[in-house]
Amino acid sequence: MRHPVRHVTAPAMVVVLAVGGVVLPVVSLPVPEAVAVPPEVDELRLAGVDPAARRDPTALDDVVGHDHDDDDDDDDHPEPGRLAALSARTGTLEFLVAGATWDADAADEVTEVALRVREDGTWGDWQAVGFDDAEEVGGRAGTEPFVSTGADSVQARVRTVSGKPPPGLRVVVVDPGTAAADATVGPAAGPAASADAATGYEIRPRTVSRSAWGADESLSEPWPEVSGDLQAMYVHHTAGTNSYSRSQSSAIVRGIYAYHTRSRGWPDIGYQFLVDRFGRIFQGRTGAVYDNPVGAQAGGFNTGTIGVSAIGSFDTARPSSALITGMVRVYAWKAYQYGINPWGTTVLTDRGTAGDTSRTSPGDRVRVPSILPHRATNSTVCPGRYLNQRLGDIRRAVNDRADAATARHGRPELRPAPVVHEPTSLQAPIQWSAKQRYSWDPVPGATRYQILARTARYSADMPTWPYWYSVRTVTGTSAVLETDPGRSAWYAVRALDSEHHRGAMRTLVRTSRETIPAQWSIGSGWRKVTDSGYHAGYAYRVARDGARIKVSNVRQASHVRVVAPTGPGYGRMRVIFAGSSVGVIDLSGAASGRKVFSIGLESGRSGGVALETIGSQEVRVSGIGLVRDF
Repeated sequence: MRHPVRHVTAPAMVVVLAVGGVVLPVVSLPVPEAVAVPPEVDELRLAGVDPAARRDPTALDDVVGHDHDDDDDDDDHPEPGRLAALSARTGTLEFLVAGATWDADAADEVTEVALRVREDGTWGDWQAVGFDDAEEVGGRAGTEPFVSTGADSVQARVRTVSGKPPPGLRVVVVDPGTAAADATVGPAAGPAASADAATGYEIRPRTVSRSAWGADESLSEPWPEVSGDLQAMYVHHTAGTNSYSRSQSSAIVRGIYAYHTRSRGWPDIGYQFLVDRFGRIFQGRTGAVYDNPVGAQAGGFNTGTIGVSAIGSFDTARPSSALITGMVRVYAWKAYQYGINPWGTTVLTDRGTAGDTSRTSPGDRVRVPSILPHRATNSTVCPGRYLNQRLGDIRRAVNDRADAATARHGRPELRPAPVVHEPTSLQAPIQWSAKQRYSWDPVPGATRYQILARTARYSADMPTWPYWYSVRTVTGTSAVLETDPGRSAWYAVRALDSEHHRGAMRTLVRTSRETIPAQWSIGSGWRKVTDSGYHAGYAYRVARDGARIKVSNVRQASHVRVVAPTGPGYGRMRVIFAGSSVGVIDLSGAASGRKVFSIGLESGRSGGVALETIGSQEVRVSGIGLVRDF
């Protein structure tokens, strides 16, 4: 078992001792270097109600901060749902972070999760812990992190609608380990003011970097998803104690990181930034100080937003003035950088899945404040009533700080977007081969260029504007981009300077890769023939009336492009979209191995695209491309 160690090490210490009339020299003690610290994680399976634990008269006590007076402890407890799981008071490794997780596809609705822990030999009160859905593909549903000052035992209580525990229910405790640098960790210096036009980074606050708080980067995975714009900023809190020491903050962040990656199955820590009660700002998700990586801060609303989590629980305690100041500095920087009105509102789209913790349904649009509490869009009490009460003060301070930055530096101006070269007919609107090179003119002052994309299969809607993922970064002014068959892509490019500052985006191309025979439904009678003169070196041939090739579940298509051999005596095909004929393709005429035909479709409709032969003359089809309306 590892125990938290509090280090008190000054950067320099002057020692003057008189020993036998000799004055000893000044001694400077080195500041410990930050190193990655591997955590220890323990998971306890919880299958139902422990009978002995249920006999404890405090087992169903109200959580701290509960606002009703009903002391009845039977299954008609006023909390929503029925008691589904209750663990025994279980000794564990000594931990700073705890939580509970369960299978993401659990059919029953969880209505409450509460934890209590033993610290310094004394059991604390039950505390409700907010929870959410999986958030990340392949992840697990679970609670927000519960923070302690060094607990060695835990007890969990879960309620569900049916009274049955969710499958895969586990209680997780994390010992993040200790490092000598924890006692001396501090934020890195902020950026210098720009000598020319404002960039938006002039008031970027000093932050504790991932390396400084000891992130073990082997726990994380590459995370390319970023928001192309910032619309709103969430206020969060964790749960548990507010009494942690300054030297424990880095270890707590490491514990949250390990809980999110190892127990929740996320590729990185969920929040973009965290702030401790001493006002120190910790970088959360990788890249958050230079970009807007999509996090897991609010189920259904993670794109176009960021989350700043206050380390502590504010249902029963009031946030410190230092913590509020730290949060204000993050929000003011982003508000200044992206032109966000702290008193304004914006419209977010629920991009989650049915059954998650958002208060809306997938696809719903909701108007929310630009700086909003987690509870505004999700079924949670986060960020606690006392922090929630400070939102007006936070917005006012953010507004003042952003206005002062504008008065001093002017409004931020992004580095100009690259001037791109026009795509060829082989590149757009259909990319007729897997790989194509796209290029642009150099941008003065740029050292690199970031390629971003939004993509979707032909059978799915394209992601909306805020969502992008980073494809790669290049030093030159061109990039070879590969698109999978049947997938549409919107590629963009932006310049980066030596300080990692991002410029404005410019579209490289909006294109769709052709579908391939493996994605077609090919009716009877068609036969594959090969010919080097044909597109892709082959075609499908038939000579009978009513023969069909179909591409099912086409969405957002505006045109269908068919590449086919032509020649004297070849026949015709009817193009059918969503059950209606939309045009005819005549393959007779001069001989050609790869002629392209275009048929317009009714914009905004979805359905299958079918090619149906008319008569018994021979037709051949080499490729089907779907031009997307996006």
